[in-house]
Amino acid sequence: MDTVDPVRNAAPAPSAGGIAAVIFDCDGVLVDSEFIACRAVAGLIAHYEPQAPVEELVEQLVGTPDLHIVRQVAARFGTVFPEDIGPRMAQVIDDALALSLDAIPGVQAALAALSLPMAVASNSHAARVRRSLEIAGLTGLFGAHVYTPEAVARPKPAPDLYLHAAAQLGADPGRCLVIEDSVPGTTAGVAAGMTVIGFLGGRHIRDGHADRLRAAGARLICPHMDDLAGLVAGLRS
Repeated sequence: MDTVDPVRNAAPAPSAGGIAAVIFDCDGVLVDSEFIACRAVAGLIAHYEPQAPVEELVEQLVGTPDLHIVRQVAARFGTVFPEDIGPRMAQVIDDALALSLDAIPGVQAALAALSLPMAVASNSHAARVRRSLEIAGLTGLFGAHVYTPEAVARPKPAPDLYLHAAAQLGADPGRCLVIEDSVPGTTAGVAAGMTVIGFLGGRHIRDGHADRLRAAGARLICPHMDDLAGLVAGLRS
């Protein structure tokens, strides 16, 4: 795990109008699901391709559409996956999450302390995101402002999902904060013209991840949810 200070990156601060809203990724930010989901998918892929390096797959899967990894494995090893590999992956993820999903430590208090309009923008499908939020006890904090790729043309790392969330909140993208744990998600937030705080509090985070998020454009690094309110207050001031 990285030991980091919340050092500022060269990315721009929110515009002069101040912060209007905070948009959260879900997996690995609100719920500690990335470790569970990536392990489940890596295990399924290894079932069809025993040569596939499971630890490497787990790291590559963070923030990346599962079928992208399947295509990479197929190209690298010549693996023939079943035609329904997508639904099979969705099922093993849902089964694994149902068994062991937890909220990120400290997330409920962190959200309650923000006193700003909030939304969720996740690359996972809508049913999984809503189920995850319900398990974590967070549904009431976001209401209808939960957005998934079904609503846009392109998922992250394209900016579409974050721009859609900002539009639904009625917020200028330049006045939005994004809380992200992945490089593709950080890339999406920056491309949307938003200020990104990189989050390191999930179990899937490996050494050096803070540097990867900064390189993708994260302005601040948040090691734990207990740090979030202070970081946001600093940007607001």
